Amino acid sequence: MSTLLDGRPKAGGLPVPFACEDDGGALDHSRVVKRRAIRCALSRICGICGETLSRPVTFIGPEAEAADGFFTFPPTHLACAEAALALFVPIGGRHLGQSEVPLRWSLVTTGGFDLVRPDDRGGVVRFRPNSVLETRTYD
Repeated sequence: MSTLLDGRPKAGGLPVPFACEDDGGALDHSRVVKRRAIRCALSRICGICGETLSRPVTFIGPEAEAADGFFTFPPTHLACAEAALALFVPIGGRHLGQSEVPLRWSLVTTGGFDLVRPDDRGGVVRFRPNSVLETRTYD
């Protein structure tokens, strides 16, 4: 299992998570590619490194997403989530599929999750942890 964003392509000098790269190779830290998000959920692969998930499954996103129980960024390995937050939180900016800069980030570990498909064709795919084990926040 890869961790710490090893081997990921870079944009702006920073590694780009698997879920933020489209199948044509376009890279955008601030956008989760819908096709990749669905693939992460259905194939149980990490949104950071693109390899098979293990437990606990981890979600990362703004504190408001954790409070609502719906995440935009796909499931990840715990080690990949911690590495991504350690890299991206201190530098700020729009990363990990966030179009707005979060004031605080949350990391949620869970035993499982549900894929929540959008109501309309152009909508965003979301993920709902269904058995939360732990929640942490990062400034």
